[in-house]
Amino acid sequence: MKKGEKKKKVDNTNNDKTKKVFIVISAIVIFLTIAGIVCAILMYNAQYNSKGVSHFLVVTIDPNKERVQIGRLDDYNVYVEGLSKYNFRTFNAENLSVKEAIDKKLVSVDEWKKYAFSTKKDNDSLILVFENYEIALTGDECLIRPRS
Repeated sequence: MKKGEKKKKVDNTNNDKTKKVFIVISAIVIFLTIAGIVCAILMYNAQYNSKGVSHFLVVTIDPNKERVQIGRLDDYNVYVEGLSKYNFRTFNAENLSVKEAIDKKLVSVDEWKKYAFSTKKDNDSLILVFENYEIALTGDECLIRPRS
């Protein structure tokens, strides 16, 4: 600086406002991104388990179908009665047979209990109620059937 020149004042108010606006907008974008990710995870978990299998069955009711054993799961012999088609949907939108899901241990009775719309007691049975089917747990038997 030369002799006799006065030092100019720098006006930082516009610069400070710009920084504050940038920080606020950045914080909002980060918050919305995190909220979106959390929302997506919650929506996934509401429909699918950690193995990508739906919590709910897709069933076709046929009252003429007799009881058939389809496997063993969590100390229960699993039977199906009154259903002509019954499968899970996977995250990839493919059908997965209940038998395969049971054989590969992709589902559990505890999961069914957790995601049932309601439960009720009937004598010595615990009945897990879903939209159009129910699962009756009695002793060592698990019976998947149309809602009664």
